[in-house]
Amino acid sequence: MKLPTHLAFERSISPSDVAFLVVWPDEHKEPLPCYTRTIVGLNEGSHVGYDDSGAVRSNLKTNTLVEGNIHELDYCSVPYGAKSIECCFSVSFSSALLTPYKCSDAGVKKTLQDFVHLYNQHTGLDELITKYLANIALGTWLWHNTKRSYCIAIEIRPWPWEGEPIIIDNIQKYLSGQSSIHELPYWNELVEKIREALSVPLGLCILEVKANLLKPTMAQLYPSQMFKEATQKGNSRLYQSNVIEGIKSPIMGCYKTGAAIARIDSWYPDAEVPIRIGHYGVDRENCTAYRHPDTGKDFFSILKRTDQFVDRLKETKKLNQDELNDMHFLMANLIKGGLFQEKGD
Repeated sequence: MKLPTHLAFERSISPSDVAFLVVWPDEHKEPLPCYTRTIVGLNEGSHVGYDDSGAVRSNLKTNTLVEGNIHELDYCSVPYGAKSIECCFSVSFSSALLTPYKCSDAGVKKTLQDFVHLYNQHTGLDELITKYLANIALGTWLWHNTKRSYCIAIEIRPWPWEGEPIIIDNIQKYLSGQSSIHELPYWNELVEKIREALSVPLGLCILEVKANLLKPTMAQLYPSQMFKEATQKGNSRLYQSNVIEGIKSPIMGCYKTGAAIARIDSWYPDAEVPIRIGHYGVDRENCTAYRHPDTGKDFFSILKRTDQFVDRLKETKKLNQDELNDMHFLMANLIKGGLFQEKGD
């Protein structure tokens, strides 16, 4: 399938920012404050003692190493006397993946629509949905805030919904394998609700998600950092924030939340851990891209084979694992949305 000059999908999973609330012993809640601190750190780093060639700097003096490195940074922690920290956000699932948001080729549009329909009919979205929901239910979206906690409980309230909220009383039990999220009350019903939202016209399901973090006294918290150019002076670490009840409060940004939910790509070659869904399988922690175009497993190489997938799904012959992996990855990128054309605006 040749890619057109215009091809785009609207995202089907849309998370909000994450708010941080302080919960006091009387159950009163208020936005988490953030402070700016000036600290004197050590003058460290290889660039201080060595030049670009690796040689010791000729003009390096002991006093230079002894001098403090003064800088400002934003800092957040659990207020003294607080009972816990509540982190809350919402995420919606919709059926935007059923058809391209924009496509300049009617044939390509029809092929993509056919693929989504046949995939839903013969393969099903359950594997993807289970991965997305596991990241929500087990607090992947909390990032570094899951560390050094006594206990983290998560509540999921779907809409529309007639049952009780889904409660994960301690995510550590599930992360360690002591319990399975598949055994949670209403879990199968939640998967079915998300499946319906993603696969029927005008489908929609909204999850209201809360995490309650029991942390050590005055433990540090980790909101999203703002991007800052290296050449800019001033505060060396700024947190993203929003105004909640008239108070400027740090947040976890919606894009970082979405990145956590989308850590489901375990279909790349020789996969060991799930990585974020993306065109080239980028793993920033390990500074690599598992889906380099040379592998033939990048998104665009697989997208161009959509017509072949349509033909295979129409056959009765069982799909092999490699074909399934590529189809799962293709569908996850359509759910993610974005610009998919080969060239053009």
